Amino acid sequence: MSHSLDIRIYYEDTDAGGIVYYANYLKYMERARTEMLREKKFLSSESLSKGAGFVVANLSIKYKASAKLDDLITVRTRLKERKNARLVLQQDIYKDAQLLTESEITLAYVDLNGRPAKLPNNII
Repeated sequence: MSHSLDIRIYYEDTDAGGIVYYANYLKYMERARTEMLREKKFLSSESLSKGAGFVVANLSIKYKASAKLDDLITVRTRLKERKNARLVLQQDIYKDAQLLTESEITLAYVDLNGRPAKLPNNII
């Protein structure tokens, strides 16, 4: 399972110097994960209405270079590991061929009480 999402950098994403604020990379990765799951027919709204959803259990990110105002970046998401109640994803952000960030994120699938829940069939 893999996915790519292109994102344009807008003024609102940057600091006064036109450099992307570090926390915005996490937002871009969230959007990419959501779109990847949407392609698998998984909608967070439907999942929550059934009493379960994904939470971030662990995140490791390395910043290599900065994106700037008006850049077009690509978030590449790849499934590394799948267990009964969790996914481990590699998410890297590129501008053209230049690696900007690399990250590994563990998502736990939990019920609304925070207990592990079995992943839905469309994700398995």
